[in-house]
Amino acid sequence: MLIENQGLLPTGKPHVSFSEVKMWKECPWRHKLVHIDKLSDFEASPHLDYGTIVHEAIENFLKTKKIDLEEVYAQIENAWKENGYDTDEYIEKQTASAKKQGWKYRHNQLDTWKESAKNCLDRLPSFMDENFGNWKTIEAEHQLYEEIQGVAGEKFKGFIDAIILSEKEGKKKAWIIDWKTASPRGWNRQKRQDFLMQAQLLLYKSFWSEKMMLRSKDISCAFVLLKKNTPSNKSIEIVNVSAGPVLMERSQKLVRSAIKGIKAGLLMKNRESCKFCEFKDTEHCT
Repeated sequence: MLIENQGLLPTGKPHVSFSEVKMWKECPWRHKLVHIDKLSDFEASPHLDYGTIVHEAIENFLKTKKIDLEEVYAQIENAWKENGYDTDEYIEKQTASAKKQGWKYRHNQLDTWKESAKNCLDRLPSFMDENFGNWKTIEAEHQLYEEIQGVAGEKFKGFIDAIILSEKEGKKKAWIIDWKTASPRGWNRQKRQDFLMQAQLLLYKSFWSEKMMLRSKDISCAFVLLKKNTPSNKSIEIVNVSAGPVLMERSQKLVRSAIKGIKAGLLMKNRESCKFCEFKDTEHCT
């Protein structure tokens, strides 16, 4: 059955992304504030800048098999200088914010971030060979803009970090990979098993396999954790995601449900998971 009311969503866009679907699932009110009312909760962060810079370095490696650490260092230094991440003012602001939220802020200086980048990127080539054998890049940063089954016109938009072809122990397989920066301990069991987290790769596999007309069993999925403040030999970890037809359909159902809810203007409030609401607009959660 098709969802009715074709045309633009209340967001003004004809598509949804995984991050938008995830936000709506966690807290429809936050989704309204950010995507419909356009009240951005974005704030410059060393974690975001670091992640972007390392992602770009990995994308370049996938295309060229080369890693330019000096360029990575320069980008990190420029971002830290531009945003004042090591200034007393920034540290005081983060310390106060953390205290308000009930946790203790721990500041990492510029050199610590550069060392984390070096450890991950030095480890990356051997990590890829160990886990994927004889591999080659199909595409880095592959864009999806696909029709959604059971929906009357809206599309799914996304970017796959990496698609590679692996040949290991005589078996060939395509891999869909998403790079995630993480703490030294990586992800706990709850996060590894969280369907809403896994749904990102389930959707990527679902749409890409259909687009390329490939069999589900010929494609595997994984998050690759890039751990900060960790020795090089422990700085990268693979988290495999089981992505069979049943789970892929469940992820598609999640997207259809989000689109239907966004169109209907459903605004259930999830105070526990919505940090934006908790600190920016507490009235609706009371």
